[in-house]
Amino acid sequence: MMTISKDEYIKLQPYWDFQRKKEYNKEQLMYVCEHIAGVDENTFFEEMWARLEEENYLEPPEHWIPKNKKFRIEGE
Repeated sequence: MMTISKDEYIKLQPYWDFQRKKEYNKEQLMYVCEHIAGVDENTFFEEMWARLEEENYLEPPEHWIPKNKKFRIEGE
């Protein structure tokens, strides 16, 4: 699946909204990890991601488009 079809998104909107929220938070954390000097960003990311509780996830901004195409809604 390259993108989420609009019909699939509407049918499973709560599921896809959460998956996209999770992906947004992964992108944000990876960005931070990439910009901390002197650490292995992948190891640091994995450690920090494991500690991040779902209730602390940030909501993605309305204009956000996921880098990973499998989380994009058709037309993004």
